[in-house]
This record gives sequence, structure tokens and C-alpha cells, in this order.
Amino acid sequence: MDADSSKRAIFIALSVNLIIFLTKAIGAWISGSAVMYSESLHSLADMCNSVFLLIGLFLALRPPDQDHPFGYGKEVYFWSFMASIFMLGVTSAGSIYAGVQHMLSPEKIDSLFFPVIVLTISVCSEYFAVNVAANSVLKDLRVERSGIKRLTYALCNFHRVSNPVLKFVFVEDTVAFLGALLALSALIYIKATGILFFDGLVSVIIGILLGFMALLFAKQNKEMIIGQSAPDSLEQAIGDAALTVDSVADISDLKTMIVGPQDLLVNMEIEIAPATTVEKLDGILEDVERRIRDRIPFVKYLSIEVSPDDRVQEWPKAL
Repeated sequence: MDADSSKRAIFIALSVNLIIFLTKAIGAWISGSAVMYSESLHSLADMCNSVFLLIGLFLALRPPDQDHPFGYGKEVYFWSFMASIFMLGVTSAGSIYAGVQHMLSPEKIDSLFFPVIVLTISVCSEYFAVNVAANSVLKDLRVERSGIKRLTYALCNFHRVSNPVLKFVFVEDTVAFLGALLALSALIYIKATGILFFDGLVSVIIGILLGFMALLFAKQNKEMIIGQSAPDSLEQAIGDAALTVDSVADISDLKTMIVGPQDLLVNMEIEIAPATTVEKLDGILEDVERRIRDRIPFVKYLSIEVSPDDRVQEWPKAL
């Protein structure tokens, strides 16, 4: 997913979330339901996440300069962290507060017809979004699954995804689907039983769910800001690409750092096979760099150091 594709996807998500937020807000106003109020805040959080992510993507496009030689890619993670703080402090806390108020003093819900229609549409659209995101997760992991196994595998392994934006979208869509499903179930149950206590209870549960997601995003973005390495699978792919060059005997050291959603910093030390001449060294380094960049296109900064094969006692005389 390149920068233009990411921005286009976020603009679409922002437009959809705005429509859903306004619809849910109207439903909450008509019905007076706490759970609809929580879902309105949930959609507001999704909308704000899109805004913050767009700000980060635009600022991240600035070219490297003297003060920031590796560019501004981490702007995305800072603004995503700000979105997490907003979600935790406003939407999660607001949902829990409204839920507790309705649990202590249950209020009659005026009309459930419009909120149920809105939430039914939300559940269907969010389920579609989760499936699309799950397909992208499996594609990133290079795994094929079908049916319910696709969603189960994606939920259990999304943390291994190399693209942090994709990981963010998958978790956000999953939590949005679960929240809408819980809210719809609560309203149907209230309609069937007349027990208003569940309106406040499910609102609290949605608030806790939002808080959990906010903390998860905050932790992830903190790791990115302070310099998280690439996933093990990606580092393995980098090492394997280097070893496809005949004269490379081994990888003695490999360090990576994510410096942007599609930017990776790689510092590696390769061991050269015995009897390799100095004249061939430049060509070997060029081959290693080319093969790594061909296999992992978002390796933006690559530094390669050379050492003799540690299986021999000294550097070959040919060098």
C-alpha cells in the first residue's frame, strides 16, 4: 500500500465514518439509548483516527533534511498516538460514564426502530470491512485460508503483519464490528424483554472495548516512535535475499528499524566467502542491495558492512 493508496483509503474511510457517525448520533438522539450514544462515540473515534492519520501521512511526506536525515515518516505514529489518547480520554470514558448513568437510573427508550435499522446496516458494512482487512492481513503474511478460518487466522496472527497501517486498520475494523454487533444485540434484547439495565451495561462494555483498543494502539505507536525493529519474518526475508548472492557466506549481524509506514532502515554485516577479490566486492554489494530492494521494496535506507567468513582464520590474501 503506497502513500497515495493509503490516503485514498483513509479519505474513503473518513467519509463513511462521518455518515455513520451522523446516522448513529441521530439514532441516539431519537431513542435516548446509552448504547447508541456509545456507538456514536465509537464512530466519532474512527473518524478522528482517520483525520489524525491523514495529518500524519501528509507531514510524513516531507523530504529528509539536516535535522531529520531519515525523513519524517514517524509523524504517522505520533498522530496515531494522539488519536489513541483522544479515544481513551473522550470516547471510552464517555461511553463508560453514559453506561453507568443509565445503569443507575434506567431511562425509557422512546423508539428502537430507527436505531436497530442503523445498527443492522453498520454490522453488515463492518463485517464486510473486517473481511477485506483480513484478506489483506493474510496476503501480507503470504497465507491462504477460506471461510471462518480466514478471520480466525487473521485475529491470531495480525501482530506479525509487516505493514503497521494495515495492522491498525484490521484491529479498528474488528473492534468496530464487535461494538456494532453488541449494540444491536442489546437493543434487540431490550425490545424483547423490556429490561433497560442492559442498555447501560452494554454501553460500559463498548467503552471498555474502546479503552482496550486505545491502549493497544498507544503501546504500538509508542514502540514505533522509540524505534521498533521489523517483524522477524521480514528480517528473515532480508537475510534470505542477501544469501541468494553466491559470494555471501553468512549474515553475521542484522539490525532494522521502522522509520515510516513504508520506510525501513536496515544495517547489516555480511560475511564474504574465501578467495573473494577486492575487485569483485563492489559488484557483490550492488547485487545484495538490488536483491534486497527487489524482494522488500520499502527498504529505504540500507547500510552493508563486509567481513571475512568467520570460518577462516584471516582475510584471504586475494583481498
